[in-house]
Amino acid sequence: MKKWFFIFLGILFISSCADLQREQFVRKIAQLNRKLDQIESNLLDKRLNDIATIKNNTIQTELRIKQNLQLDTIDMALAKKLDAYKLMRKSIKPMMQQYMKVRDGIKEEKGVLKRLRQDIQAGRGERQRYSEYIRFERQKVKQLSQLSADYLRSKEKFFSEYARLYPSVEAFSQTILKKRSLTNER
Repeated sequence: MKKWFFIFLGILFISSCADLQREQFVRKIAQLNRKLDQIESNLLDKRLNDIATIKNNTIQTELRIKQNLQLDTIDMALAKKLDAYKLMRKSIKPMMQQYMKVRDGIKEEKGVLKRLRQDIQAGRGERQRYSEYIRFERQKVKQLSQLSADYLRSKEKFFSEYARLYPSVEAFSQTILKKRSLTNER
């Protein structure tokens, strides 16, 4: 009888340790999900809703300048400003590609973490490799965090360049458009 009692007690101890480890894995996954939520909330920016309008405005301004500027020589400061404006406009597409990559990566990683959590809670798969799986997913979350930081830097750089360059270049394009229309009237 004592023998059965100790066997039962041993089995109970082993299963309780497995449950403790399982809960530890689930907590780690919840921590990774919180990190993903934090990255996702950092991506949100109301200014991105207007990116199509911004892109259209910059293209229209650049087109107005190309069509109406007829100078043999150009001021060096103006040339640098127009060049920076062109680079700023061309940075929109890569910036949005970065955004999409991070956003899609977060969505995919949340699905992977959800499935991993379900597998751990149900005890499916190779239990001895759960910590390895979590370590791998932690690395993926870290990569998403780095991609997000790169995207946020490029986004802030774009919007600061836009605020610095667009008003003056737009005013310049309107000025040369008016001058051109006045010379055509004569």
